[in-house]
Amino acid sequence: MLKIYHSQGARSLRVLWLCEEMGVPYETAEASFFKPSDEFKAVNPLRTVPAMTDGDVSMIESVAMMIYIMSKHGPTDLEVKPNEPGYADYLQYLMFGEAGIAAYGNPLVATRFLAPDDQKQNWTVEYLTNAIVKRLEFVCERLGDKQYVAANRFTAADISVSYIVNAAKFGGIDEKIPARMRAYYDNLAQRPAFQRAAAVK
Repeated sequence: MLKIYHSQGARSLRVLWLCEEMGVPYETAEASFFKPSDEFKAVNPLRTVPAMTDGDVSMIESVAMMIYIMSKHGPTDLEVKPNEPGYADYLQYLMFGEAGIAAYGNPLVATRFLAPDDQKQNWTVEYLTNAIVKRLEFVCERLGDKQYVAANRFTAADISVSYIVNAAKFGGIDEKIPARMRAYYDNLAQRPAFQRAAAVK
């Protein structure tokens, strides 16, 4: 069984949400940012969340975990195949959710919680905030009046891209989320699988 090292608000939400959508069984273990357990540190010496084990397999990247789970436990409509319309958009937003958006949040969150008080507001914080907002506006433009970012259906790319709205509060930028992005996320958050995943402690 999959074992997912999870902390509420962390990228592990993506993995739990995917599992809930697919009906893939999993168990969770606590993954504290500030007081990591010895078990968690052994699985992921970088102490980043999430981490996942599946027998002898060990992984630390949330989007890679999603691809792994879909490949191993699929087929699933959450994955868009190369012969389907929307495949390129699916790939782009699956990766863009992390590499293009959420990765900018790491130093933002670290500065907010760990920097000395006189360094919590600086040029870099402003740059990171603007970079995230600019990329969310890009997603909003591409969404237009559509409900989903690829293939005219809900896919893993939506899970990847929408995660940042849930995490924005930790970076202190919740109020800067564009209204169109908020509406997109709020619609996805009505899914029972999301609600089950979000409730996991």
